[in-house]
Amino acid sequence: MITAFLPRWKRLTVRARLYNRLEPFEDVKIGDKHLKLFVPDRTCVYWAKVGPNSEPTTNAWIASFDSNDTFVDIGANIGLYSLMAAAHGVSKVYAFEPNPFSFSVLSRNIISNSYDSVIFPFCLAMNECSSVVTFKLGSLHAGSIENEISDEGQHPDSPSITTASFSVDELFDVQGISSINHLKIDVDGLELEILRGATGLLSDKALKSILVEINSKNQNEELKLTSLLAEFSFLQNDAWGRDDPNNKIFTRDYYK
Repeated sequence: MITAFLPRWKRLTVRARLYNRLEPFEDVKIGDKHLKLFVPDRTCVYWAKVGPNSEPTTNAWIASFDSNDTFVDIGANIGLYSLMAAAHGVSKVYAFEPNPFSFSVLSRNIISNSYDSVIFPFCLAMNECSSVVTFKLGSLHAGSIENEISDEGQHPDSPSITTASFSVDELFDVQGISSINHLKIDVDGLELEILRGATGLLSDKALKSILVEINSKNQNEELKLTSLLAEFSFLQNDAWGRDDPNNKIFTRDYYK
């Protein structure tokens, strides 16, 4: 209301300065680790309020990583689990988040927590093969879920962007990314396709464990996914607990 009587560009400048001064950050604690999360909208409030303690099994799994391990987080959202891995002292984290609004907050969180030399963010969609795709957004808010690659093209009632997608193996080969020890995939339904495009990574004996979100209601897809991982000697492991029936951790028989 105060700015309503100002000239147009002066009004915009004041509002922009006010937004910058608000700097809505929240300090969160996960075990004995402290993180600072940027909370620019109501959706991100969830990640600061509920997110740190919503998946104890995932937290325990990440806390078990060794200091020289490398972690890949596909579907990183605003970066809570990537930050957690960095806080636990892993050597390197590759964080993939194709939603540009969430990616902006992810990048801000990396810098604000001084993990820019540990976490490497990519605003890219991962898929079975490399192509140009339509990426539907759950909303225009950072931190949103239900983002997905759509085979139907753009729809006037759904926010979406046209973007490049890559297979894990092709991207890692081009970028020289190797010696991955832990992999997390949480992409709202495209987990199986991403794994099919990552057979090179699955074959690498350096890979110790995989956490993947599986839709338990789709038993056929769950069977296909577990069968694919079994081909590479990855079996489900409940050593860290099982608080979320959709999140399943797979390890080779020599690990944990």
